Amino acid sequence: MVVFYLRCMKGDLKNFQVSRRTAVDGPDGEFEIDALAQFEALGAEFRILIECKHHKNPVKREMVQVLRDKVRSVSAQKGMLFATGGFQKGAIEYAQNQRIALVHFTEGGAIYETKTRAGPTGPNRPYDSYFVRLDKKGDLVY
Repeated sequence: MVVFYLRCMKGDLKNFQVSRRTAVDGPDGEFEIDALAQFEALGAEFRILIECKHHKNPVKREMVQVLRDKVRSVSAQKGMLFATGGFQKGAIEYAQNQRIALVHFTEGGAIYETKTRAGPTGPNRPYDSYFVRLDKKGDLVY
């Protein structure tokens, strides 16, 4: 689901490709990554390590820390963690400080961008997701 979603979101990125279940080498050894996105932008090559968690419970901070360590080890530019069960507050706080993108992934739901009575602002697609972060007060923002 995540690889399909990313391929649909590639936009105008040059040489964009996403591979699934990829082995990535670093000085700490080889890591198997759920997905690896690579593309060119601004004349530079970028690599994004992507992990996917299909859990009932929210993802804990430790899982975000493991991804951050892999990103550092292989000198990738970014890490993204997709989860079906959401994220604990500690995971969100850590991810924000470490520049790891967290994406709550849902099947068949709509994206609610605003809290109005008008209903969903996003289309109803086979897969929807939204980025999560904490505001300055520590409240969850979608």
